[in-house]
Amino acid sequence: MVAEPIQVLVVMVTTASQDEAGKIADQAVRSRLAACASMIPTVRSTYWWEGKIMNEQESLLLIKTTSDKFNALEETIRKIHSYEVPEIIAVPVGNGFPPYLEWVHQETS
Repeated sequence: MVAEPIQVLVVMVTTASQDEAGKIADQAVRSRLAACASMIPTVRSTYWWEGKIMNEQESLLLIKTTSDKFNALEETIRKIHSYEVPEIIAVPVGNGFPPYLEWVHQETS
């Protein structure tokens, strides 16, 4: 069996507040589960929840990590996050500036 190559991911996480986003970002980077976490302080999200359309202000985190760290990162996010069903979506990076991608690998090793 051939092991899958370790891939760089961008993980998107919306949070109820900038404070919550900051706590998640800090823990993810301090524990080396992410090389970087960038916060967009205010986004407007419209979504279905429990049969109603919601329109809420949230913060958005863009977390740069690797595929081998995703499960531990997801667990960390879920421990801190206040939502019952948090948005945790990982998107593989198909292409990128090679020195940056290498940096992500190094900082999560």
